[in-house]
Amino acid sequence: MRIGCIGWGSLIGKPGVLHCVGPWASGGPQLPIEFARTSRDGRLTLVLVEGAALMPTQFVELSYASAEQAQEALAGREGSGVESIGLWPGPAPKYSVGAPAIAEWAAASGFDAVVWTALRPKFQGVIDQVPADAEAVLAYLRELDGETLARAREYVCTAPADVRTSYRIAMEKELGWTPMHARVEG
Repeated sequence: MRIGCIGWGSLIGKPGVLHCVGPWASGGPQLPIEFARTSRDGRLTLVLVEGAALMPTQFVELSYASAEQAQEALAGREGSGVESIGLWPGPAPKYSVGAPAIAEWAAASGFDAVVWTALRPKFQGVIDQVPADAEAVLAYLRELDGETLARAREYVCTAPADVRTSYRIAMEKELGWTPMHARVEG
């Protein structure tokens, strides 16, 4: 059974417990993604957001005996329950933004099953709240300090450079948080 995993954020560089077969590849489905989830450690992370601009994603093959095992492994990596992990084929996850595009891509991909993270937006502790605009994002990030600020900056700077959301562009312009591989080290 060929099982694929779609990613667009830290999962690509830090798959954790996932059993990946080979490197991540470009060419996943275009999905509505934005920096719209504050994590437990204060980072502002990339999630699927209704109405956000479509962004490129990546994919990797996983080595598991069943799609359900891959779903459980991704839930473990994300620190969430399996209800926050999409699985195709199967019923759409509780938070189903992007699921139709993923199903279309998955059907044409050659994979027998595909998993992805389906965490809801959550801004400053309010589930389903998306930052109102780039200014709200910048105000939030400017309030951070110490390790929290360092983790937030690292997440943004190590997210795939081709995920060019409107909030990321504002962070680059106002905070100088550019993608790691785009920097010239001197």
